[in-house]
Amino acid sequence: MKNLTFASMILGLVLMFNACGTGNALRQAEQQAQVAAQVEQALDTRHFTIAINWMKPLGGMPRHVTSNYELKINGDEVDSYLPYAGEAYRLPYGGGKGLNFKGNLQGYSVTQTTSNRYVVEFDVINEEDAYHYRIDMFTNGKAIIDVIARDRDAISFDGELLL
Repeated sequence: MKNLTFASMILGLVLMFNACGTGNALRQAEQQAQVAAQVEQALDTRHFTIAINWMKPLGGMPRHVTSNYELKINGDEVDSYLPYAGEAYRLPYGGGKGLNFKGNLQGYSVTQTTSNRYVVEFDVINEEDAYHYRIDMFTNGKAIIDVIARDRDAISFDGELLL
């Protein structure tokens, strides 16, 4: 009798934990779907901010970024506040702005390459340089930013969409 009671108690616990796991999986799937919808809406409306976690200079070691660097897209404008490490071929006296500037987007396009990845591309020209930005935006909110400049080495950044 004791064995039967103990066995039914174990079975009840197993069923309870399985039910909890199923509920967590459903909640996690709902959260992922909600984040994916927010990513798609941000790309469609051209209003989003990517907080930078890592920078990867061309030919250099990746570095963790501790300051509040970010890339903001607001309609047809970009606010680029990004660190830079690499070789520059032509600079204004004093070093210039680097990747810290505000400018107008040119040729903004969004392409969905897979079910969980979008590619955003645009150009920015200011008095110092011409830049091509490519953002690989994933439906989980993660992003990879590649910046190719006319007068500087290319650089990449890893970050997250601020939701």
